[in-house]
Amino acid sequence: MPKHDFALVGGDPVLDFLNTLHDWTVPDPRDHLADFSDALRFGEAAGLLSRAEARRLRTGPGQQELVRLREARAELERIFRAVATGKVPPPEALVRLAGRSAGAARGARLRAVGGRIVRAIEMEAAGAAILRWRITDAAVALLTSSRLARLGSCPSCGWFFLDLTKNGSRRWCSMAMCGNIAKARSYYKRIRRRGKIG
Repeated sequence: MPKHDFALVGGDPVLDFLNTLHDWTVPDPRDHLADFSDALRFGEAAGLLSRAEARRLRTGPGQQELVRLREARAELERIFRAVATGKVPPPEALVRLAGRSAGAARGARLRAVGGRIVRAIEMEAAGAAILRWRITDAAVALLTSSRLARLGSCPSCGWFFLDLTKNGSRRWCSMAMCGNIAKARSYYKRIRRRGKIG
């Protein structure tokens, strides 16, 4: 089976991470993180891991970390789904995210880069948890920013995205994936209705 090419349509790494599940609206969706090497490929594609970091992680305790990544993804989905539908995220999910964020902070270092101070989660401190901790950091950054007001979810597959259009009109994860399919279905229904009426 060929390796999956990740569609980075979310507008933020944490949303792209949530979108590694093929379709949130079906009972048993295909998981694009089938093994830890897929998670590393995703991390590289999303800019969360450097090639050198991914290479170092290939020999680590991958299966255990994959389980933790999937647990984190399920928890984050509950939080972001609530926000996307105008509900309050489950308090227990926020408590667990805060705990994960505290764990990620243990791997964070401050450094001066180009005249400013940046916070970075370093491989030496994080080890195998580096991808999960960087995703946690990205989640907290998005949840506490004004960009969260632009959070949307595709009505067809449930994928998440930031609506960066000027008029806030984005509806689909992408036109190429769900948008065109939905438009084709709508067109087909209109044609069938006309055929019945005429």
